[in-house]
Amino acid sequence: MNIPLLTSLPPGDIIVADDDGVVVVPAAEIADTLAAAEKRQASEEEKRQKLASGVLGLDLYEMRPALEKAGLRYVKKLEDL
Repeated sequence: MNIPLLTSLPPGDIIVADDDGVVVVPAAEIADTLAAAEKRQASEEEKRQKLASGVLGLDLYEMRPALEKAGLRYVKKLEDL
C-alpha cells in the first residue's frame, strides 16, 4: 500500500492487510476469525487440487443445473453440438 496509517486501536486488536484491503479484527474475535480463515484456506486448497486434477469448475461449483434451467448445455467439442 505504501501509505502512512494513523489510527488508534484498543489493546489487543489487530490490523490485517493485503492487496485486497485492510480490516481491523477486535481482540475478542481473533480466535474465531483465525479459525474461519484456516477453514477457508483449507477449502480453497481442496478446490485447487480438484481443479488441477481435471474436475471442471462447472461441476465443482454445481453450475450445470442453473445452466440447464437457463436453456444452456456444456459441450466438450463443437462436434457434440
